[in-house]
Amino acid sequence: MPAENDIGATGSSQGEAFLRDLLDAPEHILYRLDLVRGGFDYISPIAATTFGVSEEDLRDHGLALLLEKHFHPDDVAPFRQRVRELCRRTPGQTVRVALDHRLFDRYGEIVWYRNSMTVVSGPDGRPTLASGVVVDVSARRKSELALRESERKYRATMDALQVGVFMIQDGKFCFVNPKLCEMFGYSEAELLSGMEPADTVAPELRAITAEKIRRRAAGEREGPYESTGVRKDGTRFPIMILGEPSELDGQPGSVGTVIDMSVQRSVEQALKDATERYSVLFEGAHEAIIVVDVESDLLIDANVGAELLFRHPHEEMVGRRLSGLFPPERSEAFRRALLERALHGHGAPLEMEVLTAEGSLIAVEAGANAMETSKGQHLVQCVFHDIQQRKQAEQEQKLAALVFETSQESILVTDARGNIISVNGVCQEMNGYSAAELIGQTPRILRSGRHSPEFYAAMWETINATGHWQGEVWNQRRNGEVFPVWLRISVYRDASGKVRNYVGTATDISERLAAQERIRQLAYFDPLTNLPNRRMLQDRAQQALASAEREHKQLALLFLDLDHFKTINDSLGHSAGDRLLREVARRLSASVRRMDTVARLGGDEFVVLLTEATLEGTAEVARKILDVVARPYPVDQHELGVTPSVGISVFPQDGTDFETLLKHADAAMYRAKESGRNAYQFFTSEMNAAALERLTLENSLRQGIERGEFLLYYQPQVEVSSGRIVGAEALVRWRHPMIGMVPPGKFIPVAEVSGLIVVIGDWVLREACRQNKAWQDEGLPPIRIAVNISSVQFRGGQLEKSVRTVLADTALAAEWLELELTEGIVMGGANETIDTLQRLSSIGVKLAIDDFGTGYSSLSYLKRFPIDKLKIDQSFVRDIVGDPDDWAIATAVISMGHSLRLSVIAEGVEHAEQLEMLESQGCDEVQGYYFSAPLPAEGFAELLRQQRFLNED
Repeated sequence: MPAENDIGATGSSQGEAFLRDLLDAPEHILYRLDLVRGGFDYISPIAATTFGVSEEDLRDHGLALLLEKHFHPDDVAPFRQRVRELCRRTPGQTVRVALDHRLFDRYGEIVWYRNSMTVVSGPDGRPTLASGVVVDVSARRKSELALRESERKYRATMDALQVGVFMIQDGKFCFVNPKLCEMFGYSEAELLSGMEPADTVAPELRAITAEKIRRRAAGEREGPYESTGVRKDGTRFPIMILGEPSELDGQPGSVGTVIDMSVQRSVEQALKDATERYSVLFEGAHEAIIVVDVESDLLIDANVGAELLFRHPHEEMVGRRLSGLFPPERSEAFRRALLERALHGHGAPLEMEVLTAEGSLIAVEAGANAMETSKGQHLVQCVFHDIQQRKQAEQEQKLAALVFETSQESILVTDARGNIISVNGVCQEMNGYSAAELIGQTPRILRSGRHSPEFYAAMWETINATGHWQGEVWNQRRNGEVFPVWLRISVYRDASGKVRNYVGTATDISERLAAQERIRQLAYFDPLTNLPNRRMLQDRAQQALASAEREHKQLALLFLDLDHFKTINDSLGHSAGDRLLREVARRLSASVRRMDTVARLGGDEFVVLLTEATLEGTAEVARKILDVVARPYPVDQHELGVTPSVGISVFPQDGTDFETLLKHADAAMYRAKESGRNAYQFFTSEMNAAALERLTLENSLRQGIERGEFLLYYQPQVEVSSGRIVGAEALVRWRHPMIGMVPPGKFIPVAEVSGLIVVIGDWVLREACRQNKAWQDEGLPPIRIAVNISSVQFRGGQLEKSVRTVLADTALAAEWLELELTEGIVMGGANETIDTLQRLSSIGVKLAIDDFGTGYSSLSYLKRFPIDKLKIDQSFVRDIVGDPDDWAIATAVISMGHSLRLSVIAEGVEHAEQLEMLESQGCDEVQGYYFSAPLPAEGFAELLRQQRFLNED
């Protein structure tokens, strides 16, 4: 652009940068305008942004564009005329001028600009070129307009005032308003021509007036004072002067007003009185008062009380809408209610809620009255009385009354002299007296007579000293019944500390004391049998031990456990089992002396503590217990029979404390069970070692299960006729990390007693099925896998579910699984057992009776149960070559099994002679060391693959 070329002519790069910054400054617009073609040679980039036009349009026809679309219509003609007149007056010259005009920005907003321009005209006086700076002066224009408007309003106010207004400096008037001139009969020029204010008052008051003016000029303040004015015509009239020190043009002076008291004294005095009264009432009122303009619904005034209530300062209150003072959801309803109250007269105060600046709600009572000003303005004055505390007090009072009447405690209130003045319903119900019978009496009416005068004296001494007392007291009801209460007495005093009331609250603790007794019973006695429990047994044992030690006597502890009690619980239910336990407790209690203790530890375990015992006497008691406990129990039309196993420990030889004696008696009881049950055993040190070993083994078993220390061995089952391996018995082995392989006969009994056999048995079942399916997937001949089932697993009721789950998870067909059950399992559950076995048989699972011939002698179950195979116990096979009885039993089992269409397998075959004899009787399958010892999975797979036992023919 040309402007840029001109700038470049300066030759200084630093100057160019400065000018470029100036041209691009966003605060103003620099331009050079070709008035002949109507386009800008240069204009600051901010112009295009400000007016929303492109720089290209500004260069091509920017003047017309701005005049038509952005100049205020009222400023276009004056702008053009002013430029033309300047150029006509100075043809061929350059002239500078500053013009103010309005432009519309890109948003349509009006902005005032000061255009400081240099205009060049041609010889004919026409403008040819203009350049300059356009500055936004909107803010300044607004200030100037506001100042002029303020001055206009000020002059209008001064002219309209009905009181004289003056300004004094250097002891002379420097301003007077028209009313002051009218009041004294002088013109403005006369008063401002050098007259002293003292010249307008009575001569006798001029010195005083001059002194007051001097003091005000010195900065002293004083209130309004009355004086006597003198008009130009010499007449006198009473005036009121109100002056204040001020500073005029930097010099001290004073301003003030003069009121013509002769004309307006009575009116102004009345107005002053009314104003003062209203001001006192309005500003000094405790209530919040607001004044609302009805037409605009806006607040035009509010007192201090309103500021405090609404938490808004006065300037924020004025101008707010009346509805804005209330919660939004009810604002319109409250506004209408107030206006209707103002229009239709007085009534009961309105209750409503107002909204504070913090957003909280305050309950108020509101009243309103209508007013009309002399100018016809309709106003409503609303008065709000804060009733928040009253509401809270009422709520608290209602709550207190509700608590008083609904309290679960007896409440009795007396006056300072101890006379009953109020009782609640619980008090009446608890004591059996009506309110009318109690009020006017003293609390002595409730005394039971159980407490001494010293008790009450101590109680009142505490009450007077501390203001409260609590404790257990026995009262007497109206019907004479004596009962315990927990009584609390509190003193209530007034502000001066004088006693006003005594309040007693009482709780009937009869049930609590009974509950404490019940708790004691539960804490020390077995709830089923009412026998002492372990805790009381321990207490009595410790006392008996201390006595026996002092007197050098013996005592005995008998630990008793019922044999096969779980079978009764499982078959007949816990209700029948509980009745049997109660009868056992009764029989045990009848079998010992009153000085002895029979206790129940839990389940079917009982303990008998014999004091001053001898070995012979203890054995006699044990025999008696065996006899009475083993007698039949008639329960629900059943004759139930249980036998006890009893273990005995004796102080001091078997232990000197309760826990040791109990542990040793327990160990002896286990020895009694192992020896055949329904017997008693005295403790020996060998038992203790065995019990410790069993406990250690149990703990190791638990760890072994968690660590995966178990594995399966497999012993082949061979078909006699062909020599083919047709099955395998899965035998669990425990590889202990420290002691190596643990024999099954050692850990299986412990697992059964501890319940761990369930976890082990589930693992064996799953692993055996998994391995069998893996052999089949390898292409080995399919065989049945035989898994032994413990009676503990069967009694759990989950066997069927476990079998189905394992078969589904391992994808093994049910026909390749055989469960080996003992005769005890089959006979243990009758109908439930039949149902379970039939369901398992129906899905294809094979069932075999293991150790056949060693259990029950009754064989009727063989035709009732879905059995597939009988397994002759190895105890009969071992000696069949030399023992005719064993050979007879084996022969009979084979014959009977075939008669019932069952297959028969013999285990424990170790010699060829045994095999030949069994084969001669038609035994179907054999198993034993003659063929193979149990092998790991890999070894058995190789044996199955080779089929080494096949008959050559």
